[in-house]
Amino acid sequence: MEGGAAASTPAALPYYVAFSQLLGLTLVAMTGAWLGLYRGGIAWESDLQFNAHPLCMVIGLIFLQGDALLVYRVFRNEAKRTTKVLHGLLHIFALVIALVGLVAVFDYHRKEGYADLYSLHSWCGILVFVLYFVQGQV
Repeated sequence: MEGGAAASTPAALPYYVAFSQLLGLTLVAMTGAWLGLYRGGIAWESDLQFNAHPLCMVIGLIFLQGDALLVYRVFRNEAKRTTKVLHGLLHIFALVIALVGLVAVFDYHRKEGYADLYSLHSWCGILVFVLYFVQGQV
């Protein structure tokens, strides 16, 4: 884009974005329905506290992070400062919601007397969270 000519938006981009949003919202709704119908719901001060973990991870690290990545493609005709602020805010919200999911699982393990970081899933999850945080700092 150094030559001064703005890159054109692919004609199918709005359809791809709409499809990705529909897919993301469906995933969030299905996760919420699974937790509500089959896992008893979500509550912070009970045995259901653990259920906040999958919902927060899906909302933060999948849906909001995906939206943050799409900002520059979707709003390419907007002011760069505006898109940077929106991009940053979406990443911050994703990080905070994912952090709530981590706090939920660690707090639940502490209350129930379970060991932390005892599975491959937990170690991979911590690695993903740390790398997500670090890449936002670079």
